[in-house]
Amino acid sequence: EAFEGHHGPVTGLDCNKAVGQGDFSHLFISSSTDWTVKLWNTKLSKPLYSFDNANDYVFDVKWSPVHPAVFASVDAMGRIDIWNINTDTEVPIVSLQVNTRTALNCLQWSTNGRELHIGDCDGKTYLYDFKEKLAVPHTEEWKRLNDTLNEMQQSVTETPLAV
Repeated sequence: EAFEGHHGPVTGLDCNKAVGQGDFSHLFISSSTDWTVKLWNTKLSKPLYSFDNANDYVFDVKWSPVHPAVFASVDAMGRIDIWNINTDTEVPIVSLQVNTRTALNCLQWSTNGRELHIGDCDGKTYLYDFKEKLAVPHTEEWKRLNDTLNEMQQSVTETPLAV
């Protein structure tokens, strides 16, 4: 099955692996040189949502391993964006300009979700620590994500899908 939605090469993919009060393993995100991050549901062939906040190529994207609604992306402008789709889908909850001279091209969360490891095109790596508020989800986050996804799915399909 093919999922079409980007208008340039796909540079990153990640499946939601957060374990908690719901199963969101059918969700994945993708990044692209079209300056977007797309949220996908394996049950639909088109994106649930497009995050269009980037000002250049988005080189990588990863879900938090512990928070079902949080993901991070890095771009060619040297910026990290942290998103919580339960809070806002228009702007990231955190946006950090790491480097103005070189692109950030890869990222990886620690297994506990409290650290984010970043790599740039000059061979440097960076480590960022996050507060518990960002890293550790509250119990209602799974229900809130389900509600958010139903709203997104209604706008795509006109009929909510059970998750």
